[in-house]
Amino acid sequence: MFDLVSFEPVQVHQKYILTQLQSGIILIDQHAAHVRILFEKNIQRLALRKRETQQQLFPVNINLNAADALLLKSILPEINAFGFDIQEFGQNSFVLHGSPSGLKIGNEQQMIESLLSQYKANLEKLNIDKRSQLAYHLASHTAIRQGEKLDKSEMQALIDELFACEVPYLTPGGRLTFITFGLRDLEQQFENKIN
Repeated sequence: MFDLVSFEPVQVHQKYILTQLQSGIILIDQHAAHVRILFEKNIQRLALRKRETQQQLFPVNINLNAADALLLKSILPEINAFGFDIQEFGQNSFVLHGSPSGLKIGNEQQMIESLLSQYKANLEKLNIDKRSQLAYHLASHTAIRQGEKLDKSEMQALIDELFACEVPYLTPGGRLTFITFGLRDLEQQFENKIN
């Protein structure tokens, strides 16, 4: 698809990855790119029914308001299909016994609240089914953040995985994952004269 040439990628302001094309340069948004990669992996896991769960050493209690508890109950099978192991535990309470492999452990209450909040906010905005929406929100929550320093091998792996995606151009929410600048575009910028 893209004629990437042998060139060590460079991280710019710990937000973007710059690499070279035969016909110019490409600037990749590291967070958006990782969201796209994780989204497609989540969808593949669902299709293969490949549930990878890391069990908590100590189960975590999650207490929600009544509306969020009702919402979580309604999407619990889908959330658990992604590798969570959440069980109902009383009226508005749940117990988290495990979470998807690779997910950073810590502040599970906030993670579940954030997942539910994003789900509600995008319920009408995103024209995708419930499982795809959850796959997207889980990817957004677990993706590399802007401001996160990456080494050369991490940047190269991100580039390789992005261009192996079915739809490398956009996140499921419609955000661009990269932009390209052709050699002619760059040359024109330098040809502009200041009078």
